[in-house]
Amino acid sequence: MTAATESRLTAAEIHRRLAGRWAQVLERLGISPDHLANKHGPCPACGGTKPFRFDDRDGRGTWICTHCGAGDAFALLQLVHRWSFAEARRAVIDAMGGRDRPATPYRVPPPREKPQIAAPTARVQTLLRTSAAPDSVPDVVAYLKSRRLWPLPPACAWLAHVQVEYRRQGEGKTWASEGRFPCLIASVEDMSGEIVTAHVTFIEGGRKLERRDHTGELLPARKILSPLTGRNGCAVRLLPLVGDVLGIAEGIETALAASTLHDGMPVWAALNTSLLGKFEPPPEVRRLLIFADRDAAGLEAAWHLRDSLGERCKVELRLPPARAGDWADELEEKWL
Repeated sequence: MTAATESRLTAAEIHRRLAGRWAQVLERLGISPDHLANKHGPCPACGGTKPFRFDDRDGRGTWICTHCGAGDAFALLQLVHRWSFAEARRAVIDAMGGRDRPATPYRVPPPREKPQIAAPTARVQTLLRTSAAPDSVPDVVAYLKSRRLWPLPPACAWLAHVQVEYRRQGEGKTWASEGRFPCLIASVEDMSGEIVTAHVTFIEGGRKLERRDHTGELLPARKILSPLTGRNGCAVRLLPLVGDVLGIAEGIETALAASTLHDGMPVWAALNTSLLGKFEPPPEVRRLLIFADRDAAGLEAAWHLRDSLGERCKVELRLPPARAGDWADELEEKWL
């Protein structure tokens, strides 16, 4: 292979030539064989113990990590060695044996610091400790009725607080207060069931908070109060898991609606598309139903979750009827 020929090799052509052989090439370029099996194991980039799987779909050296994302062999080399795409392509061409000289030496990245494991802050602990049943806060009851979610199931883990300060970040590291409001509060737990943080839905006058800050920007009515770094499978466990069947949805209201529409089955809330795509069910779950939102981001997260779980458990994707954007919309439709 001449230098001119090499310069014309596209990523697609390299994938075609290396289909079925990416594991050997990646090993030559410093990726340990321990990371190149189609089963959950350690990630060569972030150091996580079991978030990574090398599935080599369509012979493209593809992989999935619940922390780092997903990609093909070039993306893996860029992530692990901190190469540009051009550097990764050059190293791959050399490793293919196209030229009679040693492969381009790669730069071994310095050891990465392990991410700090998130823990509930003092504010989160205080809120969870001082929260009460939702029926003790009239504004909360009014809001849930407007969403066709009242009464809540007897075992529902959603709580309420009569008054919580709404904080927004000011200049630098300062915080500004926008007032105090009634709230729905839910603990966010990781795969092992440990509390990591709290999710808050701010309410005013029986409706979701709709206030603007001093710049005129609408304040988010829903907030996760502290980071989730270093935790896997984070979700709001709205209803207790009974048996080995579990549902997972994006939002809390969507999860409750899906549960109501499916005979009260336990459905948990991942809170956003990023967490939905990285969700890990508890080990006792043998069947997982993904109650996806009917939008591009929701569907992509649902598909990613389905693919990442592989043979871990039986996975089913459930979409609301075409007229509804999510399962909460479908529940409201049935009330009209």
